[in-house]
Amino acid sequence: MRNLVRMLALSAALLGMSEAATALTTANTNLRRTPVATGAVLGVVPKNTLVLVACSGSAQWCRTSYKGTAGYVSRSVLKPVTGSARLVGQGTVYYRTCTQMRAAGAAPAKLGSPAYRTALDPNQNSVACERGE
Repeated sequence: MRNLVRMLALSAALLGMSEAATALTTANTNLRRTPVATGAVLGVVPKNTLVLVACSGSAQWCRTSYKGTAGYVSRSVLKPVTGSARLVGQGTVYYRTCTQMRAAGAAPAKLGSPAYRTALDPNQNSVACERGE
């Protein structure tokens, strides 16, 4: 996840106008190497998968990562979960463990908050690092 955040921040710096958001896939979708329909397929992202995406303006394709593989998915199969926020300033808060999140006073973190990540939400109820997790 840390590498994904770094990659997205670098992409934003290079593209200038990129925005990051969380989104759900509305159908099984191909993760492609390049942002074109004929790009090589790297894998399939299942329907209803929560992903962090970086979309540039009104572009048809969004950069994302699934199971450690970075690529592009069509914007048409994404349903936004959180509003987009420009990748500028201090960036996304990253906590490796719930212990770190609690020590910073950021736990529990709800879906959409900068500290939330699916790896810290084992029961997938959209609340990371709640009591008992």
